[in-house]
Amino acid sequence: MGTEKLCRGLVLAGGGARGSYQVGVWRALDELGWTAGVVTGTSVGCLNGAMYVLGQYETARDMWLSIRSKDVMELPAPGSGLEGLGEAVRQFVAEGGVDVSPLEDIVRRVLDEKALRASPIRFGLVTVEQRGLRPHQLTLEEIPQGRAADYLLASAACFPAIQARDIDGVKYMDGGYADNMPAGLAARMGATELVCVDLEGLGITRPNRTGLPTTLIRSHWELGDILRFDPAVARRNIELGYYDTLRAFGRLRGDAYAIALPGSAEAAALFRARLDPLQEAVRGRWPAAHLSSAAALALAGLEDTPLAPLEAAAEEAGVDPARMYTVEELGQAFLAQCDHQRLAAFDPLFDGSGSGALAARAALLPHLYLQALVRRALTGPYVPEVIT
Repeated sequence: MGTEKLCRGLVLAGGGARGSYQVGVWRALDELGWTAGVVTGTSVGCLNGAMYVLGQYETARDMWLSIRSKDVMELPAPGSGLEGLGEAVRQFVAEGGVDVSPLEDIVRRVLDEKALRASPIRFGLVTVEQRGLRPHQLTLEEIPQGRAADYLLASAACFPAIQARDIDGVKYMDGGYADNMPAGLAARMGATELVCVDLEGLGITRPNRTGLPTTLIRSHWELGDILRFDPAVARRNIELGYYDTLRAFGRLRGDAYAIALPGSAEAAALFRARLDPLQEAVRGRWPAAHLSSAAALALAGLEDTPLAPLEAAAEEAGVDPARMYTVEELGQAFLAQCDHQRLAAFDPLFDGSGSGALAARAALLPHLYLQALVRRALTGPYVPEVIT
């Protein structure tokens, strides 16, 4: 009985301007030595996928770090106030969507169809006929010669915001209307394991029923507006995609933040040695306040339990997620960013002089109280004797 040949599949979801995130994923995969044999994509995912197949990482990166909305679509002339906005909407409806001629220029400039077809990496995309919403999951071999750019643009035609794409008299729209994460297409093309990169874009994301080993990469953070192309947002998203991929492959820890592995177990244990007794002491005297911090953690949805309170507090304080931290550095970043004066108001709960009114305030402000708890764990005594 023969062994099945390994074929890695990279599945890139649609999501408009959020597509910069996938460039960060690409960078991390290259560093990890992970190379796809099959790439499938929808909308912006298929545009990024085509550049991946062509090995154009620097081109993709530089494009995302320079492109602005005006470089992708022809926007109506700005008007004043609500009247101008109403006129823009009326123009979109009358013209069937925004004209993306600038994007077409970029795609035709970047795409070398001959090289795309000669690549050993197989490529597929999804688009949808406007009439009847008939889906088309197409491999590159199934796309007529000379029409690859047209079908790429069709897959990215997010109607009604963007005009449907006319190909030989048939109008096509964004593939997200059928399958925004074409894992099934990758399996049909021979993939035996998958990396799926979700942008949480508009459209239908179907359950992955391939049964293949799958690594899902998705950001904890909002990646920005789908139609707002901005270099600063793109730079942040690239970093988030890079760190999320390293985390997905076990090279980092954390959920919201990229936390270096070396020394993290010891540092996390030290943090919990300070935090947990505080929690227990407050729970014994002010159970409503304790439930408040537990609720804030539950709402944060973080899975790295030892560091979840620190990550949740850092997120609430606005600590930058687009860089790597040690546990100690994340704590220092939180302390540098948090509102010490406001958080210090909860200190009486930790030193035994608190009141029922203050405990009630903590219960009403769970996220703020959680920050106060973490701040005290990082800066104060372990547990004052007065409340032990």
